[in-house]
Amino acid sequence: MDALLTLSSKGQLVIPARLRQLLGLRAGDRLALSLEPDGLHLVRQGPANAASAHELIGAARYQGETVPLERMDPALYASKGSPR
Repeated sequence: MDALLTLSSKGQLVIPARLRQLLGLRAGDRLALSLEPDGLHLVRQGPANAASAHELIGAARYQGETVPLERMDPALYASKGSPR
């Protein structure tokens, strides 16, 4: 996806909402800008925002059946019927 960025009067780059959404960018995210022979290169700086486990549900877009823990690791349930 190509996007046209706008430089504000304060010297800030404005990234279109659709592109921010696709990239998962949020206010406060840090991006690194480097000058390359073919132009500017913009990449997320450091780790992405720390997300809670709840926010990550569905991130992998798994389409298969739901698998209960008992089937994932039977060894956990072999001795007493349930994990601690």
